[in-house]
Amino acid sequence: MQYKLINNLLFLAKAENTNNNVKKEKFNLSEEINMVGAMFESMAYEKKVKIKSKVAENINFIGNKEDIKHVVSVLIDNAIKHTKEDGEVILELEKEKGNIVIQVKNQGDPIPEDEREKIFERFYRIDKSRNRKEKRYGLGLAIAKSIVNQYKGKIDVNCKDGYTTFKVIF
Repeated sequence: MQYKLINNLLFLAKAENTNNNVKKEKFNLSEEINMVGAMFESMAYEKKVKIKSKVAENINFIGNKEDIKHVVSVLIDNAIKHTKEDGEVILELEKEKGNIVIQVKNQGDPIPEDEREKIFERFYRIDKSRNRKEKRYGLGLAIAKSIVNQYKGKIDVNCKDGYTTFKVIF
């Protein structure tokens, strides 16, 4: 597990490097998001969680595929881990008012309002005892936010109507 921690720290450092000369290209974001969602099907099945996809077709994006796939992977991974058995995770992609909007929603315990900004900080974990047992370090959302910031986007979270929703806007 130390390997994963080191890898995440290196990824975070790379994402926060403002001189990052990552190759950016135009790609079909819809296809990439569907592929990332498919990678988590077995994990969801083991937890008895359904993944529903509402991904608009043929939305293109200019950027680094791996960066965006990493953001979506973090959000889906967290959503599955925090969804109650027989719950659902909803993965959405759409264009809205000229922006690209990615949302990952899950059914589970809501994030307390006073914790919602803190969860994007390095090493911050709401339930420290459970995360220690699961060898989770509190870096995933910090990495996701750093990547989103690199693209001058926005990421936030809200909880209502039984869903926790992470929303990324580019």
